[in-house]
Amino acid sequence: MKKNLKIKEIGRIVAIAGSILKIKGLPSIKIGEVVSVGKEKALILKFGREFTSALIYEDFVFALALGNPENIKIGQQVERRGEILKIPVGEALLGRIVDPLGKDLETGRVVKGVENRLLERIPPEITQRGLVREPLETGIKVIDALFPIGRGQRELILGDRKTGKTNIAIDTILNQKDVICIYCSIGQKRTEVVEIIRRLREFGAQRYTIFVCASSSDPLVLQYIAPFSAMVMAEYFRDKGKDVLIVFDDLLKHAWAWREITLLLRFPPGREAYPGDIFYLHARLLERAGKLSDELGGGSITALPICETKEGDITEYIPTNLISITDGQLYLDSDLFQKGVKPAINIGLSVSRIGAHAQRKYIKEVTQGLKLILSQHKELKKLVQLETKLSDESREKFRRAEILLEIFKQEKHELVDTLDQSIMYHIILSGYLDDLEIDRVKDFEEKFYEFLNDLYPEVKKSLFRNGWTEKVKKEIQELMKKFKENF
Repeated sequence: MKKNLKIKEIGRIVAIAGSILKIKGLPSIKIGEVVSVGKEKALILKFGREFTSALIYEDFVFALALGNPENIKIGQQVERRGEILKIPVGEALLGRIVDPLGKDLETGRVVKGVENRLLERIPPEITQRGLVREPLETGIKVIDALFPIGRGQRELILGDRKTGKTNIAIDTILNQKDVICIYCSIGQKRTEVVEIIRRLREFGAQRYTIFVCASSSDPLVLQYIAPFSAMVMAEYFRDKGKDVLIVFDDLLKHAWAWREITLLLRFPPGREAYPGDIFYLHARLLERAGKLSDELGGGSITALPICETKEGDITEYIPTNLISITDGQLYLDSDLFQKGVKPAINIGLSVSRIGAHAQRKYIKEVTQGLKLILSQHKELKKLVQLETKLSDESREKFRRAEILLEIFKQEKHELVDTLDQSIMYHIILSGYLDDLEIDRVKDFEEKFYEFLNDLYPEVKKSLFRNGWTEKVKKEIQELMKKFKENF
């Protein structure tokens, strides 16, 4: 009896350019397949065809080396495995630092107790999505008040280098209690990534966080697949009905990696030398974030992509692409940062197109008029600088806006509960602090929170349950009188 013979499909490397391998002799290969090159592996990325004479042509494929390309030589055999690239996902990854292929970077071993999922997946259809109606609170006052984020939203964080973009993402992760978090580092220095992970672990965030890292010294292919790999891990938890927060730090470096790959592949360069499909690359990534309908479990993926700008220019190719894809942006201004305003969020250029619908009722009621007050403050400040006499009403608005801007200043990791925030905004807008000097506002805030939480926690509980009832307002009025007597 004849045995079934398994036919192997063998190709050969004819050229190498960095991590790019040009392979001939694999007629049935598919894009996304993984092939073996000796002990190394490579990912099929693109088909090609070249003419050897006027009437004869040869097909070839381009592949990206998944390991060290120095171990691969021209003329080496390539064996087709018949496998599409899959990424390990599961609970066992929580608390670990892994590369985009799921290998634990601390132990150097493959994580056990996981399942494998395809790297590329079709995002949920519109009919499979639910409304974004639950808040994802950051603990950062200016964001929770003016640019709230909902679970399932995509909110871009952009600004110049060293303006606090990553700090906002870290604080948002630290403020989560019932949300799975994934921090995806792309193209950063290893020392920077180690410091970020150390800070998150210091505050105990590792128990609900996965760290996916592809540093600047890693192969281009790992930097390219890193955000897609992190998204696959997030989708595992979302499909189980859980809420997930995913941070991409940052997508400009991801675009750089893809640009370098495509130039080596000889794609025609477009604006700023990026290939024409760079918009599609990020759109298909971020489109996978969102909230599922209740029928599908109601899980959500909230995406916080980070993008670095140069000299505050948000009209560059990648920032404008990401702004058009996402549901809002937080723009960090380097001038504000230099003046000591932290977080340095530019209120005029930042926006959240969804979050207000997901904001808790008790904070929504007291923050509805804040943007108007702050926009009027900008105009009134010009009049004040010109020593123009203001009416009593205008002077009152200007004074309260000054106090609000002082309240919004916040050091990293000093997170504030939204109940505390809403009570503070109510106090300011009700005029209780109109007679307080600006340089004493921060001291007042710190001591008031201590006073409120130590002696009057029932007021917060009542506000959470019932909202802004007359009884709650009266209780706050009474405790303010007692507090100001001793302040």
